[in-house]
Amino acid sequence: MYMLYLIKWIYAWILPIGSIVLAFMILTAWLFRKKASGRWAMLVITAVFYLLSTEPVADILIQPLERAYEQPSLEALDGDVIIVLGGGSRAGVPDVDGTGQVGSAAANRFLTALRLEKAKNLPILLSGGTVLEGEANESQIEKRMLLSLGVPEPRIFMDDKSRNTAENAAFSKEICRQQGWKKPIVVTSAFHMPRAARFFSREGMDFIPYPSDYRSNMHPIWSPYTVVPQSAYLLNSCLAIKEYVGIAAASLGMQ
Repeated sequence: MYMLYLIKWIYAWILPIGSIVLAFMILTAWLFRKKASGRWAMLVITAVFYLLSTEPVADILIQPLERAYEQPSLEALDGDVIIVLGGGSRAGVPDVDGTGQVGSAAANRFLTALRLEKAKNLPILLSGGTVLEGEANESQIEKRMLLSLGVPEPRIFMDDKSRNTAENAAFSKEICRQQGWKKPIVVTSAFHMPRAARFFSREGMDFIPYPSDYRSNMHPIWSPYTVVPQSAYLLNSCLAIKEYVGIAAASLGMQ
């Protein structure tokens, strides 16, 4: 068991991001030894890059977002439609019954929405279009997936035009108005829910937040491996920072 942890620990320092941090540390030490100009700047860059790549710091950044809304129990859900927000897709790649796949965040959101549909017998509104020309249309991919999984087509609705969270909320509101839905269940990643909730509230919608796709453990387990820099934790840090910037932009009316 200890040998397994040791091997994983060594691998983490050899592979990116660990090898990059290690190179930065060596360069910083060399700059200080030579008393070169810019050594303090390099020290700050190395420290920030290292810290953002570790689990404790990533958790400190992302957990306030993920814990802002609790996931309600199935018994407490009294909505009339499930809105699942897009989380990224890939065009042109092969899939079981077509081309195009959803990304990891979108897949977790999609799976949660599908399970809620089965449990609560509710229609699903897929919200997510094409951001850049040539990219896949996420709602169309997810509709194909729902059909292949046995969801009846009359129970599937699409907002395949929205390009960001603000448009997710605005376009979903209009579809809800057309269909007579009064209380949607909004499914998105837990780290994304505070920003999404801000936009849905701005549209004056009475909705139920249903966070999914959690990125951090509620009860972290500390070990020597915890402080090794890893790309997954750097990604979580970047996701959290993006959300804080997005929330600030929304508060300032920039979206």
